[in-house]
Amino acid sequence: MKRKAFTLIELLVVIAIIAILAAILFPVFAQAKAQAKKISSLSNNKQTALASIMYGSDYDDNIPLMMNGLYTYLPNPTATLRTDSWVYLIQPYIKNLQLMVDPSLGDGAGIWGSGPFAWFRNQNLFPQYGLNYLYLSPWNLCQFSESRSYTQASLPAETVFFTETRHPTYTNAYGYFTATAPGMYPIIAPHPIYCIWTNTGWSLLNNPPHAGTVVGQPYTAEAALRHAGGNNVTWLDGHAKYMRDTQMALGTNYSTQPVGNSTMITDKNRYLWNLDDNYFGG
Repeated sequence: MKRKAFTLIELLVVIAIIAILAAILFPVFAQAKAQAKKISSLSNNKQTALASIMYGSDYDDNIPLMMNGLYTYLPNPTATLRTDSWVYLIQPYIKNLQLMVDPSLGDGAGIWGSGPFAWFRNQNLFPQYGLNYLYLSPWNLCQFSESRSYTQASLPAETVFFTETRHPTYTNAYGYFTATAPGMYPIIAPHPIYCIWTNTGWSLLNNPPHAGTVVGQPYTAEAALRHAGGNNVTWLDGHAKYMRDTQMALGTNYSTQPVGNSTMITDKNRYLWNLDDNYFGG
């Protein structure tokens, strides 16, 4: 019995159907992969916060310092002089530097494995999660970090601890060890004692642009917006969740500020970064 072969038309129809299905499914697969990385990053962020809480239980209930010595000594190779950021202070409770890598970003710079930039200075500075340093470990005279206690927190479940980060003025390929709270640049920049990183005020439209950012995109200082305009955030009580930029900036006028450094705190009761209702006189 002679079998009937596929005609060219039938074959083309089958190929077209497969192409249509692929076009439908590939974006779904990509979204699923991005969601998995987002969840993995949320877990990293949460584990960082929990390790920091464990640190506090061994150190008189103190929040890890932004850095434990002079900022000038961060690159010093001598153990007795070297300054470490919170990254190394909590390592005894994590024992895994890879936890500092957001899977959504990866380690393209080779800082966290055996790459060419895997140096303790870079690891101290460029974790992909950053501490809410202005409130939890203020930077005194641009050199020292002050200590704060978990017991000072007015609302620990509503106080930002760590966020996913990017370098504020250099490149999106690096994280940073600090996260600047929205609305604080106008308060800290002129402060006689405390310091803030240059041009880290939040602005919705980023106009004029900051270095390393895209014109027309929101500028949120070191807080990265890697997940559909949002960020994985952990709180002082250890819980973690995803938040959009406007949610992170509650209690400020961020949503109406198109110019860098112009966002200010407008409602302290809604503000999510304050440790103990003291924001440097602002």
